[in-house]
Amino acid sequence: MIANITHTATSLTVSWKTGGAATFPAIWLRDNCRCAKCRHPGNGQRLYEITDLPSDLKIASVETRGDGALIVSWAPEGHSSTFTADWLQAHNLSPSARKARKPKPTLWDKTLGADMPVGDWRQMIANPAAELAFIDAYHAHGFGLIRHSPVEAETVLKIGNRLGFVRVTNYGAFFDVVSVPNPTNLAYTPIGLGVHSDNPYRDPTPGVQLLHCLISDAPGGDTLLVDGFKAATILRDEDPAAFDLLTRVPVNFRFRSDNADLNARQTLITVDEDGDIVGVHFNNRSLDWLDAPADIVEPWFAAYRKFADVLHRAEGELIFKLEPGDCVVMQNDRALHGRTAFDPSRGRRHLQGCYVDRDGIDSRARVLRRQLADNKGAAA
Repeated sequence: MIANITHTATSLTVSWKTGGAATFPAIWLRDNCRCAKCRHPGNGQRLYEITDLPSDLKIASVETRGDGALIVSWAPEGHSSTFTADWLQAHNLSPSARKARKPKPTLWDKTLGADMPVGDWRQMIANPAAELAFIDAYHAHGFGLIRHSPVEAETVLKIGNRLGFVRVTNYGAFFDVVSVPNPTNLAYTPIGLGVHSDNPYRDPTPGVQLLHCLISDAPGGDTLLVDGFKAATILRDEDPAAFDLLTRVPVNFRFRSDNADLNARQTLITVDEDGDIVGVHFNNRSLDWLDAPADIVEPWFAAYRKFADVLHRAEGELIFKLEPGDCVVMQNDRALHGRTAFDPSRGRRHLQGCYVDRDGIDSRARVLRRQLADNKGAAA
């Protein structure tokens, strides 16, 4: 796989037989040594501090082992590290390789329709491949719909704790979404709700929201979903200045009740170091006040209005009705959700919801992938 190697005291360059090359800085390689002296053999955690490495670290020599692995010797410490060709290629630092490793979201709108990502709970709990397929589809689209789960109270906790780790908030481990007198939140009324992300007044904001349907016989109450990443992409295409402003200037979000007073400050759109969209936090009901220089206020509100206009366009709204036993799983900083109004005098609508930290469902996918690979290897 490796065609050629060259090195200086401060870097190693590898050319691949498949084409292309990658340069690895010396300090990066040394910090990624996986030997038993550097990493715990059981959990892989480092056994040294960065300050334990020589400040004048240099590559002394590089040898190629019979199996193609590279053995790098270090000066002045006299340590050596082994890197396989596969590991180096998987950790290629070239721009094209880094781009290829990044998740590629599947943008969608109302035309997704019957092609929305769907999982069958009965299959998911019996077959790890079915569970992983659902999570992979969820990751690509930012949401997924689970069908055929038990129509029993607190099922949402069972689903949440299987896919990740349920996060307890001031609402408890789970919450009921029903119409009640004197509601502390508009979710507990029968009125329609515009699309939004939940709890942007928390730090950190919940990564995943689950809503499980127990009763759905009231007219109306359909679920609305909008792809926040697609909406942000449209805003960037139509008004780059507005997009840029909403990625740079944070705003306050707040929630107050008898037992909680929550406040967080964040941008409506989050981008990563490469400028790719990685988060949307939009909640008109919880937006508090903009703490920004006066000359930015009017442009910010114009950008906010433009983004709201894009989010409210009918062509972006995926509308469907949750039936008893359905559970929608949403990436809270991407799949914005809302609902149409319903008439509680003509039927009932009862959902239960919970939050799961995003890293929990990411972890579940990696564990399932590893287990399936191990099982495949054992069967070979």
